[in-house]
Amino acid sequence: MDIFDANSLVIERAKALRAENSRIRELAWAYVEQSRALAQQLAAIRNHSSRALPMMGDLTEIE
Repeated sequence: MDIFDANSLVIERAKALRAENSRIRELAWAYVEQSRALAQQLAAIRNHSSRALPMMGDLTEIE
């Protein structure tokens, strides 16, 4: 193997690593978006729960 063959192998490996890096970045971004959506859902549930609790408290005070 001469220097040009070795250089070609290094270039091919660099291209493969770049492609894998892009794929992993896309996966990471998808996880970020999923996390944001779950955080919004959790906030909505907490908001709904905090509105429901005072009503239940009011009902027990009436009894």
